[in-house]
Amino acid sequence: MSKKQIPVITADLAQVVEFLQSRGKIPEKPPANMLSHVKRMHRVTYSLILWKFRLKNLSEHGQVFIEEIASDAIQILPQAVMGYGKTPRLLIRGIAENTIRHLYFSDHPVEFRRMNREQKWFPSVEDLFDYPRNHDVLMELESKFDAVNRLKTLYGELSATVHGRRVQDLQLCKSLRMIEFVESVFEKQVAEIERCAASVNFLLAGFHSRQFNDLHREDRQIILGSMPSRARQVLKGLE
Repeated sequence: MSKKQIPVITADLAQVVEFLQSRGKIPEKPPANMLSHVKRMHRVTYSLILWKFRLKNLSEHGQVFIEEIASDAIQILPQAVMGYGKTPRLLIRGIAENTIRHLYFSDHPVEFRRMNREQKWFPSVEDLFDYPRNHDVLMELESKFDAVNRLKTLYGELSATVHGRRVQDLQLCKSLRMIEFVESVFEKQVAEIERCAASVNFLLAGFHSRQFNDLHREDRQIILGSMPSRARQVLKGLE
């Protein structure tokens, strides 16, 4: 991923750290490497939140999921630095799921209305993940950078953790005192949100390629900076 300093990101990071320190979420003297991990997590969550403010004229059946992605993204960092293990992963999984819901329901207004009308009807996760694989534009992009496959793999890993399917996934918290910041856990959460953002931003940029190409240079830099070089090269072909 690109590591170039971007002034708006640097300024926002300083404000976020100051706010979290004022609320006692980040200590005045943070543990070793904590701030470097905070910086990484902030950078990618910022890129995910950006879509809410840059995608224009979306229909209700597309807009609602973009707003939910931003809502999930903004909550991850404070939850992670407070030492919560399961909550950040649940939020990351929510970002993945709301991304594929956005892709599907943007093109399916009838199904969107049905889902909100009939309490027991909704497309399965499998169906949602299958849709971008057969989408005219995204299908071709997937053959060059497998964002859908990567996102589905991450979704499965996060689901196993959230649901505690294996003994090693269980989190036996017996008291509030057991909830504390653990650097190794935080570092793993940072890696998970980075994986998520790389695929999500790639899919949203491909799905909304016209609006993405019209973004201000700095916004494009922020979003592209969350992706590996191969993904950035593929998107350049859409310009």
